[in-house]
Amino acid sequence: MLAMCMCAYLGLFAQEGSGKDVILVDYFTYTESIGDSYPTTLRHAVIGGLQATGRLVIIDADAESGLKLEKDRRNSEEAMGDATARRSEMKKLGANYMLKIHVTQMDASQEKKDDGSTWYSGLINFTLTLVNVEDGTVKVSKPFNYAGLNAKYGDTKEAAITATIDYVKISMKKFVNDNFDLKASIVAIENVDKKKGAVSLYIDCGESMGVKKGHTFIVRVEKQVAGKTLYTEIGRVKVDEVQGDDMSLCKVTKGGVEIQKADQDKKKMVVTYKPSVLDGVGSSIKEGLK
Repeated sequence: MLAMCMCAYLGLFAQEGSGKDVILVDYFTYTESIGDSYPTTLRHAVIGGLQATGRLVIIDADAESGLKLEKDRRNSEEAMGDATARRSEMKKLGANYMLKIHVTQMDASQEKKDDGSTWYSGLINFTLTLVNVEDGTVKVSKPFNYAGLNAKYGDTKEAAITATIDYVKISMKKFVNDNFDLKASIVAIENVDKKKGAVSLYIDCGESMGVKKGHTFIVRVEKQVAGKTLYTEIGRVKVDEVQGDDMSLCKVTKGGVEIQKADQDKKKMVVTYKPSVLDGVGSSIKEGLK
């Protein structure tokens, strides 16, 4: 019980401290003919790809006792039935989203070379569903298909499947870039002007997230209204110097007075990059994250 409480505390701390979304990777479901081995390897690749972006806090359901199910129930309707109770456990862990994957194929097609020898091409198909833990709504439902030019080859069926799984990590990076804003928190305000307010400040976002000098971010104040989280833009900052994996010095380009006041009032500020708002910045950041 103590361990469970500590995990919940750490999950909440990670979300509050970093401004990152917290994703709980739920158990994978799959057709019985696939077996357990390949989906386990696929799961490791998915988690590895998500973690590699540095953009999210990842919680593995398999490591949380409050979410564990007996092995023979993981693919049953009964195991999926108590969704509300399971989401409640996820909230305790600080999760914003639950990532579910159903695997329909992990196989390889046999091909023949001109000399009569055989080789195999990987075949992997699964559907990824991202669920909002707060209300159970689906944020994303996307099929992933790997075959032909989008797969890898091997001398054996096992080698082809394992090699094709490597592509999944790359897919997860793109998935994160497409569906999650780059978020950070203001660590400290460095300089203040009597008239302009905040002039420069530090954010906990740096090289590991692909941030470079010149990148511009929106500063928003977070508030709770009727149980909903709302954000109000109060300013913008531009990266002046990347000082490490998780630290950048920024110049305030808009809203210095508002940012200083929000800091003095102890309001929670979130620094966010949104490609749709800041045209021209998105491609450079995403290139840095590939």
